[in-house]
Amino acid sequence: MDNWFKSVWFIRIISLILAGLLWVTVNVDDNMDSDSLFFNDTSSDMEVMENIPLEIRFNSEEYVVSGLPQEVSVRVEGPASTLAPVVRQKNFTVFVDLNGLGPGTHEVSLQHSGISNQLDVRIEPKTIEVTIEEKVSEDYEVNVDYINERQLSNELSLGEPKVDPSQVTITGSSSVVNRVASVKAIIDVSNTEEAVENEEAPVKVYDNQGNELNVLVDPTTVNVSVPISKRQKQVGIEIEPQGGAPEGVVVNSVTTETSEVTVYGPEDVISEIDNLPEIPIDLTEVTQDETVEVDIPVPEGVTEIDPESIEVQIDVDDENENESTSQTQ
Repeated sequence: MDNWFKSVWFIRIISLILAGLLWVTVNVDDNMDSDSLFFNDTSSDMEVMENIPLEIRFNSEEYVVSGLPQEVSVRVEGPASTLAPVVRQKNFTVFVDLNGLGPGTHEVSLQHSGISNQLDVRIEPKTIEVTIEEKVSEDYEVNVDYINERQLSNELSLGEPKVDPSQVTITGSSSVVNRVASVKAIIDVSNTEEAVENEEAPVKVYDNQGNELNVLVDPTTVNVSVPISKRQKQVGIEIEPQGGAPEGVVVNSVTTETSEVTVYGPEDVISEIDNLPEIPIDLTEVTQDETVEVDIPVPEGVTEIDPESIEVQIDVDDENENESTSQTQ
């Protein structure tokens, strides 16, 4: 035995064995149980991954697909060391391949790629019924739809809107595009007091039941301009001469060139007005032809009148002058 310890090769062999044991000890502590170093890992785990995106492979230039879920559930089972990185990284793909299938209804199986073949994989649902239809595109006029219109002041009125571009292209399956009843740009007019200028508005597509349709719209937004003005109405006016002219003065006519004025105010007020009350013209101090300016009375509820006053022409004769002229002749 003493001779062994004196042997250089014996010392080298013992050192090599000790170094190997030290390496094994360090790696067992850091990475795995000691049993797994020497024996196969036969333990099995199971995990269920929800909300995994479903990839659809098909000719999107010619066809539209419906009936497929956006996400699926994937159950994986197998060795823990293989399963753990799959669950953690989720660097795999679940897909359905529709290439080679034409228009119609088909039952297709979901597939996966990027998962080790050491794992048992189950996808839920396993098969799906899918409908493939030919893709069609059509142009439609865009109308404007107002929301919160009740919050607009009742003294304001929306004018004719301008939409740019006035048409959009709608793309989808023929069965859905044939259901298009209206295409609208949505404008919120709550508490609006000034004209809408080039407001970007989303475009929505509806069927005749008012249901929004799932189609592609190009462009998805349009620019909308809407003039906003005070509510107004043209109404007639009449004048009413009042009081007698001074003695010796004969009034031939009392006229005005203004036959209508514009009234502004809430819709429920001005809608009831067709003519303003007669405007009184005082003749008690008229002695000669003259033009007088008369203010127009503002009816209750009306916020503004344009014009605010009118000119009235009064034509008179002087009886004394007429008698003098007659006697001279």
